Amino acid sequence: MVAVRTPDFSEQQLLDGLSAAAAELGEPLTSTAYDAWQRPRAAASPALLIRRFGSWNAACAAAGVATNKTRSTTRRWSDEDLVDLVAEYLAWSEGSGSFAGYSAWAKGREGVPSGATLRQRFPKWSEIKARAQGLSD
Repeated sequence: MVAVRTPDFSEQQLLDGLSAAAAELGEPLTSTAYDAWQRPRAAASPALLIRRFGSWNAACAAAGVATNKTRSTTRRWSDEDLVDLVAEYLAWSEGSGSFAGYSAWAKGREGVPSGATLRQRFPKWSEIKARAQGLSD
């Protein structure tokens, strides 16, 4: 049986890797996004970070990287808030009107829920889009 050797990383190397990923991917940084980022690089796996720091959030906190604080981010916005934001997106002259377009638009704006967050409340893009279009009719 061959033993699998885990690469040795100093604490600073681990923190630098998290910081580099956050700089490239943006914050809050999820373990899933980090995992995809680290695979082609000589960076530690999320599992190693969790083993060394006790949790994903603790590792990110040590690196000064933001993580999602709760799993229920949709509570920050009422249904009306979300419909208003989609109406704002649809009124944006560069928008395609698609869910993918909303997701890209939301990424560039602080305080705007992501497409994934919007989907938690409105699983069907057509539903929220129709409600938002009803505001402008």
